[in-house]
Amino acid sequence: MNMTPADFRVLVAEDNADLSAAVCDLIDTEPDMTVVASIDNCGALLTTARDTRVNVVVLDLNLAGESSVPAMMSVQRELPDVAVVVFSGYDSQDISSALASLGHFEYVSKTGDPAELLGAIRRVRAGSR
Repeated sequence: MNMTPADFRVLVAEDNADLSAAVCDLIDTEPDMTVVASIDNCGALLTTARDTRVNVVVLDLNLAGESSVPAMMSVQRELPDVAVVVFSGYDSQDISSALASLGHFEYVSKTGDPAELLGAIRRVRAGSR
């Protein structure tokens, strides 16, 4: 599959402003990726994903004190072509395994190498429906 910059329209959903800015900067350094929006709460996820025509969401597991799993499920149900990368401070294999039942996505720890996030974006997009 030959990817073009339009194939990586990314929405970053992270409530830590400094980390969000760093993730956006990291993604925007890639020639094949563009951050089209950044949000800090679950309530804006589905609408923003739809309005900005993203194809990848980088999603913190908890946004503004609430689980982002219901918002992730809404995106997957209503926008099945949008791929999700769960980006979380939780570094547990149990969490990754539990989330695997929710559909197609990648899980990346915030404590990992930044290259892991970029690789996950590419993998999840290549495998998205």
